[in-house]
Amino acid sequence: MNAGAMPFNNAGCADVQPEKMSGEECFARFHQKLKATQNGALRNFNKLDDNFKFVVMTLANRNEPGAFKSDEVGRPFEYFDQSRRLLLIKAMNEIARWGEILPRRFSLHESVLPE
Repeated sequence: MNAGAMPFNNAGCADVQPEKMSGEECFARFHQKLKATQNGALRNFNKLDDNFKFVVMTLANRNEPGAFKSDEVGRPFEYFDQSRRLLLIKAMNEIARWGEILPRRFSLHESVLPE
């Protein structure tokens, strides 16, 4: 281990003692967190930046006008109700499909057209 490096042991609890809870509460919380990490839409939407969220919400608004407001860009997936999360998922699936349609990344030099 490097000098000054701290061993990893749950960085979220480094300064704060975990709250006391019963075994049943602990088990319920564990499963809630486990289910959240297994939710691919939640995980991927939340890990990407605000530009991606803007594109997803714009596409969702195109399919369902007025569903999202510009001040909601950057909000986590959990913020939205189920019907709007469904719109986000449909928009992300459409974007994923576009990724399969495009064969590769394009060179910036392709902006020059042959004469």
